[in-house]
Amino acid sequence: MRRRRWLISGPVLLGFASVFDAAYGNPKTPRPYPRVTPSHVGGVLLPFPCPHCGAVRKEPVDRKKADGYRDKERGFAWCPACRGRYVMNRDGVALVGALPKGADAAPAFVERDGARDVLALRVEDGLDVLGAE
Repeated sequence: MRRRRWLISGPVLLGFASVFDAAYGNPKTPRPYPRVTPSHVGGVLLPFPCPHCGAVRKEPVDRKKADGYRDKERGFAWCPACRGRYVMNRDGVALVGALPKGADAAPAFVERDGARDVLALRVEDGLDVLGAE
C-alpha cells in the first residue's frame, strides 16, 4: 500500500528537502513526462542524452548514484543538469550495432505523446572540444 505524501511548493530548505516537491526535479516539467529506455551492454546501462536539454550525465545510470535522482514512489527520475523530469525504463534495451569512435553517449529510445524516437548520439573529437570549425 502506498502512503500518500503531501509535498510543499517553494524553495528547498536544508534538513526539510524531502517535503518540498522541488527536491525531486523541476515540478513545472510538462506532463506527460517522456519515457526513456536507455541502451545496455551486459546488464549495464549506458549514459544517454537528456530528453529535455541533451546533457549526458552518468548519474541516472550509475547504480549507486541513481537513487539520488529518482522518486521511487511516484515513478520518475530527473536530469542532474536541467532537473527536467522523465520516466526511465531501468530494464533498458540491448545496444544495436557499435558505438562510433568518440561517442559520449549511447542511443536511447524516448516516447513522447505516443510517438517513439531515438535520442541522437553526440560524437566529439579533439577539434570540437577546442571549438574549432
